[in-house]
Amino acid sequence: MAIRVAQFGLGPIGQACVKALLQKSGAELVGAIDIDPAKAGRDVGEVCGLKQNLGVFVRSDAAAALAEWRPQVVVHTTSSFLSRVEEQLALIIRAGAHIVSSTEELFYPFERDPAFCARLDQLARQHHVAVVATGVNPGFAMDILPLTLTSVCTSVKAIKITRVADASKRRLPFQQKIGAGLTRAQFKAKVAAGGFGHIGLHESAATILQRLGWHADKFAESLKPVLATKRVKTPYLTVEKGQVTGIHQTLKCKQGAKDLLVFDWQMSVGQKETFDRVEISGDPPLYMNIVGGIFGDTGTIGALVNTIPRIMQTAPGLRTVMDLPVPYAFL
Repeated sequence: MAIRVAQFGLGPIGQACVKALLQKSGAELVGAIDIDPAKAGRDVGEVCGLKQNLGVFVRSDAAAALAEWRPQVVVHTTSSFLSRVEEQLALIIRAGAHIVSSTEELFYPFERDPAFCARLDQLARQHHVAVVATGVNPGFAMDILPLTLTSVCTSVKAIKITRVADASKRRLPFQQKIGAGLTRAQFKAKVAAGGFGHIGLHESAATILQRLGWHADKFAESLKPVLATKRVKTPYLTVEKGQVTGIHQTLKCKQGAKDLLVFDWQMSVGQKETFDRVEISGDPPLYMNIVGGIFGDTGTIGALVNTIPRIMQTAPGLRTVMDLPVPYAFL
């Protein structure tokens, strides 16, 4: 029997999740939720730019819609931050549905906000559902993939993880998220204001440190602009020479003077060489390089949709991807 699935949030990622779900014989899309008045009341197929209507509709009254649809799983794609999603998550939990979320801070939230975690975990257990966040990063490229590689090592001394990607083909909100088109001064102001840059490096670090039983006594983070050496055009914007094309962000988890765990994240429009790389100093030493890298939007959609059948097998409560069965494609 097909799993009844609802989509919560119909931005670019949410719409792409809908399209992916429609390709799965094991899933039935029962509806979608979005607060945008321009979307509410319309057929989901129309909103998502499909050639045909689906006979399921976008609703803005989430509680009533979920009570009517009775989904088994809700794919949640609305925000990166815990503070903006707690009410949404609680509403879904009370409707008795498992949650697969793209919220980056929810991937490993236990150190960031223990009180939030306690509230959500208790509520999920009361309603016998599981809550998990995933994506390509955090969720795979810079945490689950490196951890999986360590499974064939008898010892691990240090790990370096590098992700270099071209954001030219990513959606507009993502290009704006990395500062494409800003001046140096505007970039500096955004960094100073906080909440800028890649959300999830600390969550990836916490996951790896916890699973390997490592303790870092110092964290060193840097966030610098990548500047255009010539004009760069994307389908959405133009970056002039000298303006910002993206971000170079690093996080070093240190033990004394030693770099125990290093993250190097470079995301910019017009980037030529792209790859995902994991270097493990251990026995045996391992070096993995994915030429071209994992395309972020597709990878995120895949991670979300492919988690649907596995969350059905997971114990109730607030969980992480590491608590779920081995990942695989939901075909």
